[in-house]
Amino acid sequence: MVQDACSRPASLIPSDVSGDLRGALMEEVDDSVVVFRFEDGWRIVELLTKFDYQREGGLMGNCVGMFYDGPHTIYSLRNSLNEPRANILLVGREVTEVAGRYNTAPKPKYTKRVKRFFAERGYTVAPTAFLITELRSRNGRRTQNETRRYGAG
Repeated sequence: MVQDACSRPASLIPSDVSGDLRGALMEEVDDSVVVFRFEDGWRIVELLTKFDYQREGGLMGNCVGMFYDGPHTIYSLRNSLNEPRANILLVGREVTEVAGRYNTAPKPKYTKRVKRFFAERGYTVAPTAFLITELRSRNGRRTQNETRRYGAG
């Protein structure tokens, strides 16, 4: 089942749907819970259901769905249209990984938002939390989606 989530199309919403309608459709199928709001409409949500995890993996091009049954908590940084921009993996109160689309390092503008969330919530951040996906790539352990996007070497 995890493999299915990883090989799904990048989006469950047709690409010709945009703007407010796209946001409304994403809200319609989203059971996640907002845990933090930014002043400009961005938010951080906690993924709750198996569908949330699989949907997130499809939209982000990663295998976040495999964490559904574990002792982990997954948060998602969402823009004002509720589109995911970064995933945050917590084990207890420690942030162990922050990843952007296709398990790449998140863009600096997303990292800034995520760090603000951590500071306000008092989470402990592992030293490699923002580098873990890059470290995996350097060690030759790319995920299926990373290999597809960046090549095998």
